[in-house]
Amino acid sequence: MMQMTRWSRLFPGGPGSVGEARRLTRALLGDNLLAETAELVVSELATNAVEHTESGEVGGSFVLELNVAQDCVRVSVVDMGSRGRPRVADESADEFAQDGRGLHIVQHVSKAWGCEPVRMGLRVWAELAEAL
Repeated sequence: MMQMTRWSRLFPGGPGSVGEARRLTRALLGDNLLAETAELVVSELATNAVEHTESGEVGGSFVLELNVAQDCVRVSVVDMGSRGRPRVADESADEFAQDGRGLHIVQHVSKAWGCEPVRMGLRVWAELAEAL
């Protein structure tokens, strides 16, 4: 039977919470390359939640979920929902743009990623290669 360790935490939907979520990820996963990748994914997904969903509105919040198994780390951010679904921006967009690249990064460093509706809003997840 495969053992899995799970952590989750609710964060207020402000920009300062993105840094807190990154620091928690690093504290839980340790100091290694996979933890760095997870920290990057958490940063992108939490930023998207705060900037593009109801999570970033007054009184909003998001949930960070980390699931660690023997062969995979799954990072999820559950937001409070929005009018649209997350999508990877058009790659032909302005190469000097300062935003719009978050899901490109997530797609590049993950072995799989996706989203699913949940009661609170939307869970956006990414699976990273071998566990710690």
